[in-house]
Amino acid sequence: MSIRLNGTKFYSAKEQSVNMIAEIALSLLLVWLMWSVVTTYKTRSKMPPGPFPFPFVGNFPQMLCDSPDPFSKLAEKYGDIYTLSFPTGNTVVLNTASLMREARFGKKAGIFVGRSPGSVYPFNEMLGDDYIMTDYSPIYVFRKKVFLSALHAFESTVKHESSTYAVNALLKEIGSKEKKAFSPGKLVHASIVAQIWKMITTKKVSLNDPVVKSIIEFDELLGKQALKGTFYQMIPFASYLPSQFSRDIKRAVQVRGAIFLPEFRAHLETWQPNMIRDLTDSLIGAFKKEILKENSKDVGSLDDIPALMTDMFVAGAGTTSSVIAWFILYMVLHKNVQEKIQNELDMVVGKDRMPVLDDAKNMPYLQAVLCEVLRIANVLSFVGTNAIRDTTISGYHIPKGTLVCPNLKRVHHDEREWPEPDVFKPERFLDSEEKFVGWTKLHGFMPFGAGRRECTGQSLARIMIITFASTLLHCHEIALPDGAEEPNTEILAHAHATVLRPQDFEVVLKKRF
Repeated sequence: MSIRLNGTKFYSAKEQSVNMIAEIALSLLLVWLMWSVVTTYKTRSKMPPGPFPFPFVGNFPQMLCDSPDPFSKLAEKYGDIYTLSFPTGNTVVLNTASLMREARFGKKAGIFVGRSPGSVYPFNEMLGDDYIMTDYSPIYVFRKKVFLSALHAFESTVKHESSTYAVNALLKEIGSKEKKAFSPGKLVHASIVAQIWKMITTKKVSLNDPVVKSIIEFDELLGKQALKGTFYQMIPFASYLPSQFSRDIKRAVQVRGAIFLPEFRAHLETWQPNMIRDLTDSLIGAFKKEILKENSKDVGSLDDIPALMTDMFVAGAGTTSSVIAWFILYMVLHKNVQEKIQNELDMVVGKDRMPVLDDAKNMPYLQAVLCEVLRIANVLSFVGTNAIRDTTISGYHIPKGTLVCPNLKRVHHDEREWPEPDVFKPERFLDSEEKFVGWTKLHGFMPFGAGRRECTGQSLARIMIITFASTLLHCHEIALPDGAEEPNTEILAHAHATVLRPQDFEVVLKKRF
């Protein structure tokens, strides 16, 4: 307590101690704020421009603005390349194809390959000892060799036989909904999951099988963390507190283990050299082959393969099901495009058989439409990589550890690359002779990312996208229900960590013949 004598106020020793501690704390806070401002200014003075960060939270408030696309809004103010700061570090956003190519190809291709644990949390915990979320290291290089080698071996042997099972299951399910309105999103997702499960295990499962439901649950758990993870990256200790967030992470790890570990063990017991039954066999064979080249380096063990099996779903299921959902949406919005694809299918395939993957080379318009869907729809959200050493982009200094993120929506809607970017125009991908220009020829088209960290499941995704799209339109006409409003193409939902899909909408299917 305090005492007043002759107008003078005297504080007790306890109060004096409290006041002293408060003054010291306030002084330290002011010193820290000054230090933070000075070091931030010094660090960012040679980096790309951008909004100056707030103390503690950085530029996170700018991400919570009213705009549905804050990154593109910031590009309008700060230009094609700008810097944002967060408690986890600095992020540089690239908004043009030229900047993406400068960062991901040529001499700098080997610089922007890092993926620090802080920048990918909590997905690194949910996916385990995988390849996609691993930071650049000898272990990452080894897992990438195993992953790509396994995909190549699998695709060269059994891709055609394995690429049609689930689309037939989807057609059977759709047949029961003839002329009835239904939402295609979940049905397509389940069929893609069943398709990849067959590729991984050779097992044919129904779209309602428990394993399909478990994988979808795992995918949804990833999607729930897409936005929450940003908060927990800012305040790392919060992840250790009891919360739905931490419970979701534990549940995801549990579900992943229950799905993939038993299959891996069963395959390991029956694995035989020179016999590839499925992708799991291919992963085991690739690991055994690559490990012999490592000269006893510590690059992991066969126990890492269940996480690589998980990567097959992360790389293929979310992307593919979202692209098919966007494809169906744009087909009901553009009936003339749908009819033109069906005319092409009738000419190439006819009515007496189903389409096969090899038909695609004779269907330039179908492939052009699929590319335009990937361009105009915001399928991939931000997928960044860290610089593993100091470098530059467009003359700006990029310090080691900086997260560099291409803004693919901005890249694919850049008027300098794409005249009338908001117009759905498949002809962009056809030459003067109406031949398909290819998936990689156009400078500004990078739907699966670019460089050494581009989506490794893109070849698998293309196989399934072409197969599903061609088969679906070969057999059915797709339309909106009578009286239904046109779906909004601007409203997005997270399919999982990095993939965006349209909001649910309903369609009606009618058999063509």
